[in-house]
Amino acid sequence: MAEVSIDAALVSALVRAQHPQFADIPLGECYEGWDNTILRLGAEWAVRLPRRATSARLIAHECAWLPRMSENWTFAASIPLAHGRPGEGFPWEWAIVPWIEGSVAYDVPLHALGARQLGRALAEIHQPVDASAPRNPYRSTPLGERAERLDMRLGLLEREYGTLVDCEHARQVYALGARERPSVLTWAHLDLHGGNVLTTEGDLAGIIDWGDAAAGDPATDLGHVLALVGRRRFRDVVRGYADAGGAAAARSGLSEQTARRVEAEAVGYAVTLASISDSEHCAAGWRALTDLGFATCVPDNVLAEAGLTAAQGAA
Repeated sequence: MAEVSIDAALVSALVRAQHPQFADIPLGECYEGWDNTILRLGAEWAVRLPRRATSARLIAHECAWLPRMSENWTFAASIPLAHGRPGEGFPWEWAIVPWIEGSVAYDVPLHALGARQLGRALAEIHQPVDASAPRNPYRSTPLGERAERLDMRLGLLEREYGTLVDCEHARQVYALGARERPSVLTWAHLDLHGGNVLTTEGDLAGIIDWGDAAAGDPATDLGHVLALVGRRRFRDVVRGYADAGGAAAARSGLSEQTARRVEAEAVGYAVTLASISDSEHCAAGWRALTDLGFATCVPDNVLAEAGLTAAQGAA
């Protein structure tokens, strides 16, 4: 639910007052998300404004840290070009970002080359951090410290769907990964679901929504991507990641220790998505659980709410 009213007149006034170099560029189409309102700014840019206090903190975080993280990136990302401040009656920070043309990966999945491109992008993201780097209160913590939340969500799925999900298997795989400690912490996106990965006909178009980015185990991002692309396509991700010298890669791919953490992160993220009320995320979580071998199929009610057929749910 939006906590403020945002329209073109407000956005135009903010841009003109704070970033006059963009003032004569026409505003275009408006997109209303759960957290943010986005207005096109000409053909190349967009104005991104939070709709809620919680998302305002995420934009402020991106403006503070993303320019530092992205110094050597070669892939497209929603890096703030201009940092907006409260004004014109608007209470929070906002940003002007590049407009990245593409489809969300939920709708147009990555093909083999696109998966390798995503692997190379992850290798660029996973750079060393120093002591000043922020920690995400939920996803920068070790796997073992997140086990209670996983168990609670599995319990809810088990009560609602019974034997459709193999909760004991999921707990065992998660526990195996939680025994392994990462050898390095790096920058990480920490929320790589299919709505934050953009594609163009299967190629990687860009990565957006960096509000959760922080220091973390690179296996967290890799686990999220495993849940997104599935086991078969994940081999292409690892190939691209290893070829680009990804921090979590061994000479031939991923070490056994890293692979166990990636599996644990994947099941944890899939369960999280499957527990969300949003139909797109929920269906993606169930598809991941099915692909990873923790569920027998996507439940009929989840398919219906997402507008999917059984064949699409199994894809």
